[in-house]
Amino acid sequence: MLNTQQQQIAALFDHEPLTESEGSEQYPAEIDFWDDGKVGPFLGAVYKNKEGILRLFWIPQGRNFAAEYDDLVGWYDVPTMEEVEGWVFDSVCEAPSGDEVEPDHPDSWLSLLGVI
Repeated sequence: MLNTQQQQIAALFDHEPLTESEGSEQYPAEIDFWDDGKVGPFLGAVYKNKEGILRLFWIPQGRNFAAEYDDLVGWYDVPTMEEVEGWVFDSVCEAPSGDEVEPDHPDSWLSLLGVI
C-alpha cells in the first residue's frame, strides 16, 4: 500500500493505486529461462517453479556486495506488484538481498525487472 506521500505523487501522474488483490500478485516478469542443461542461468533469467512462483537469477553487480558475492548469487522470488509499485514512487528500492539501494542501481529490483 502506498503511503500518503507516495499517493500524492501517484495522483500527479493520474496513477490509480493497485487494489489489495492486484498488489498481492507477483510482478509479471517474462519467463526466459528453461533448465535444459545446455546453458546455465544468466543475470536476470526468470523461470516459474513447480509451485507457480516466478524466480529471478541474481548476480550482484554493485561493489557494495563484493564481500558477500558468492553467498548472494542465486535464485530469488520475484516481488509482488505492491512492492514494485511502492519502489516506483520512493527514493529507495530493495535489491534481492533485501538491502536498500537507489532505484536505478544495477542491483535494484526495478533495474533487474526492466522497470527502469
